[in-house]
Amino acid sequence: MKKRYVDPFTPDLPIDSPSRFSGRVKEIDSVVDSLFQLANSKPKHTIITGDRGIGKSSVLVQVKNIAEGNLDLVTRLGIDPGENFYDFLCAWHDCATDQTPADLATGILKQLKTSLENVLGKIKFEINFAGFLTVSQKEDSTISSLSEVVDLFCSEIMKAEKEAKDKNKSGILLFFDELDRVKSGSGVATFFKLSAEKLSRDGAKHVSFFAAGITGAIQNLEEEHGSIYRTFKDVPLPRLKFSEVEQILEDGFQLASCTYENEVIEKIFKLCAGYPEPVHLLGSQILKSDLDNHLSIDDFELAKVEVVETLRRNKLISMLKKAGSGKYQKILEAMASHDNPNVPSAYISEKIGYKPNEYSTNMGSLIQGNIISSVDRGVYCFVDPLLKEYISRFGVISAKDESSSEIEV
Repeated sequence: MKKRYVDPFTPDLPIDSPSRFSGRVKEIDSVVDSLFQLANSKPKHTIITGDRGIGKSSVLVQVKNIAEGNLDLVTRLGIDPGENFYDFLCAWHDCATDQTPADLATGILKQLKTSLENVLGKIKFEINFAGFLTVSQKEDSTISSLSEVVDLFCSEIMKAEKEAKDKNKSGILLFFDELDRVKSGSGVATFFKLSAEKLSRDGAKHVSFFAAGITGAIQNLEEEHGSIYRTFKDVPLPRLKFSEVEQILEDGFQLASCTYENEVIEKIFKLCAGYPEPVHLLGSQILKSDLDNHLSIDDFELAKVEVVETLRRNKLISMLKKAGSGKYQKILEAMASHDNPNVPSAYISEKIGYKPNEYSTNMGSLIQGNIISSVDRGVYCFVDPLLKEYISRFGVISAKDESSSEIEV
């Protein structure tokens, strides 16, 4: 029987260990520059964007590690940190769909209070949460009440910055993960814009926002406040290159004391289309499928079947149902039949018998529903590359008569 091992892959969790983080040299260099500028009184608010499952939260966690003084990753990647060390005070807030600017403000301030009190020791740091409660209970959500939230928020941040300076901290970083969850029109874009401007006017030179959200998050915020682009520096995460996937898998296989055939890595890269989450999922499963500590193509095929037919089956079926019937299923079937993960609209048109303008609304709905993603103008891919494999094996949901389908366009 194969000797038990610690699974080196983390398909369901962000990568928190710098030693297990691979690739993203350009993007890590960009966020380190934001930290360097902030440490030198030039705050840059930054948002990390990319497709769902592309590794945004993992990058955000690594930024926090670096900000709190762990330079192992930048050293390993050969990136100049700019400083001998960083010692920022950090606070983290996970966004939710029903949250308002007041919710974001109080949520991050609670975390900041905890972080600051850990530094202050027995001294308590008081925050005027009652003031936020009073504002949030107002019936209107006009710019005047939003301004009150901003004033209260910035006042507390200024107090915290002073305490951080007194303790010789590099500054304050406020992390907002899953920013795309917040509804457009909630006032959040205006909150960030007004807060950034007020903090700048009030002389807060060592406070910065760091956020993460799916591609289009900035565009959604722009609908609410047109100048949001001037507030956040966008750091987009592209899909992983082969060399980056190779590094993830090689490191994991080595930690599990397994040798492997080179074709295994090539097969996993092709199936996962550059998305890190399925790379970790297949890496984890192929180790379970293996019996002799040597990873072969047979092991890969067993792992692929287990992932698509068992581990991810319910999720993939749910995605198909969510996509809709009729023309939607035809589009997905056409995309799954293409040899490459990036599918041009000309190919889809040829397969389904419609011109692009006759199904553009369908494509928009599939993008909005996080079923597919727009890679480039007229080029699309599956958000979950395993859906392509599932459709290739089991087909799509039986198409209904388009004339009787309520969701058909």
